Amino acid sequence: IQIIPEIDAPAHAGNGWDWGPKHGLGELSLCINQQPWNNYCGEPPCGQLNPKNNNTYLILQKLYEELLEIVGPLDYFHIGGDEVNLECWQQHFNDSDMRTLWCDFMQQAYHRLQLASGQNATAPRMVGVWSSGLTSAPCLSKNTFAVQVWGGSKWPENFQLINSGYSLVISHVDAWYLDCGFGSWRSTGEGACSPYRNWQTVYKHRPWEEMKLTSLQMRQILGGEACLWTEQVDESLLDARLWPRASALAERLWTDPTEERYSESVPLEVYNRMSVFRNHLLELGLRAEPIFPKYCGQNQDECV
Repeated sequence: IQIIPEIDAPAHAGNGWDWGPKHGLGELSLCINQQPWNNYCGEPPCGQLNPKNNNTYLILQKLYEELLEIVGPLDYFHIGGDEVNLECWQQHFNDSDMRTLWCDFMQQAYHRLQLASGQNATAPRMVGVWSSGLTSAPCLSKNTFAVQVWGGSKWPENFQLINSGYSLVISHVDAWYLDCGFGSWRSTGEGACSPYRNWQTVYKHRPWEEMKLTSLQMRQILGGEACLWTEQVDESLLDARLWPRASALAERLWTDPTEERYSESVPLEVYNRMSVFRNHLLELGLRAEPIFPKYCGQNQDECV
């Protein structure tokens, strides 16, 4: 098991970077706590790294060094790129093409990661970034950057990135987002995805088949990841939201059984495996949610 770290940048970086001016380093982050927040970030508190302050990159490099020392060696490292708000930068810079500014930032972040790795064995072979409108017209090297696609399984970005030669990590929101289905925490506007992705939905999703990838294109799929964002999750809910649905994804990615390939339903033997594994999780002290009524766990063949 390898823990893959991610430092999201340049977005989602505000209050932790507000000390620059006091220490003579200039503004490390911009739009910190700016209101109305929905104009300058995906959710509060706002903040986005300053792409034109070299001290920002020096501090990123130091963070990379510390992380690599703790978790290395790695062959993959995630440098973020998620939910970049161009309006934030536009109020500070006169660049005509903010997309180029983002590309330059990501290239500089990767360069700092290389410097942090030095000549030792911790140098990651590939770095990941999140898919967005900024990755739809690729400007990053396909030999260095992999794209984690979070959008819908039918979104054009899946095919555009594959056809452009990029390696993908798949986290389709319509199948592998485990935080969906619990309503919105916001009083107005968008902020929720639905319905709930049950373990059967997680298990049945085979995007490489839906995308009709060739054997050559299959080499571009590095793997998949279930996402559980924590706007409405804390330590009291973590176990139930994550398990046993994450184990359904694990079987799909590790062994990818095809016995149910042309069936709308999940086979009985899969229910049996999931039920047994859920019991193992309980024995380990994890509060995994049940996959069916307790009676069905005791008499599985009667319920499926």
